[in-house]
Amino acid sequence: MRQKEIIGAFLRVPIDEKDHTYGRIISKLVYAFYDFKTDLEITNLELIEKSNVLFKLIIHRDAVTKGYWKIIGIKELPEDLKVPVPFFKQEIGNPDECSIVAEDESRKATQQQCVGLERLAVWEHDHIEQRLRDYYNGVRNNDTIALRLNGIL
Repeated sequence: MRQKEIIGAFLRVPIDEKDHTYGRIISKLVYAFYDFKTDLEITNLELIEKSNVLFKLIIHRDAVTKGYWKIIGIKELPEDLKVPVPFFKQEIGNPDECSIVAEDESRKATQQQCVGLERLAVWEHDHIEQRLRDYYNGVRNNDTIALRLNGIL
């Protein structure tokens, strides 16, 4: 089922054969994922929206346009989800060379300033689903480990 990416759209994201959670398109490339594991089909967008956001990442559009994640509704974004999401970049072979990118703007940064940010990378739908499974199963996610900031212990 083909769908269009629409800012503010809520998405049903499978975790496994039984459970799912919800994500949301918050900008042209960035999606937020809620801490809302359930086996019920929730249609109350306000209920989902009240949940904590686990993480915000850049997602390959196939997740929506090819129908891997079904749009269940659309709602205006709250102000906190309209704020540009910062990501870090780090030069390969030179971990001290870092920058922070938010939307189309980039600025030099120290490694310390990048701590706690997600790496600038595009995630596929199946990697997000695995990351969510790992989160709910209490195990470390291999992709998250591979993309962590280098040089900080």
